[in-house]
Amino acid sequence: MLDKLIKYFAYATKGHITKIQLIRFLYLADLYSVKWTGKQLTELNWYYYHLSPWHQDINTALDKMNGKEISIETEYNTVLIKLGEKAKTIDDLQLPLSLKLILDNIRREWAGTGQDKIKELLDYVYTTAPMVEVKDKYKPEEKVKLNLQLEREKLVSELN
Repeated sequence: MLDKLIKYFAYATKGHITKIQLIRFLYLADLYSVKWTGKQLTELNWYYYHLSPWHQDINTALDKMNGKEISIETEYNTVLIKLGEKAKTIDDLQLPLSLKLILDNIRREWAGTGQDKIKELLDYVYTTAPMVEVKDKYKPEEKVKLNLQLEREKLVSELN
């Protein structure tokens, strides 16, 4: 599923997405899935690392797709995820409509260029329950597992 989500966000943004945005989009996709269904979309064990949600498997997946479905380029110290020669369409991914709606909401809300848009995204991610729990307790270089279930627990408590 990780590969499909990466492709979805690359295709949906027409290759106008930074690596920072992509990782946060993947985190939000898993987080929202846990929040509403209790289950993640991917099998990633998300970590707080260098002040952000992170997992090494994202880098591995990107490296594997580079030059095929996506193209990784660096411009002015920013890593961009662009469309590769073998990029297809969102429909080729055969994702359920309900999932596409969730992913498209993330893209619409947080995609865009410019430092202001990225800052808004980062600020939002830092307010999610898993990040709030760890961000002030650990050093940036420490890897700390994030508990995505905290977001679901927050929702349940708000609904009660």
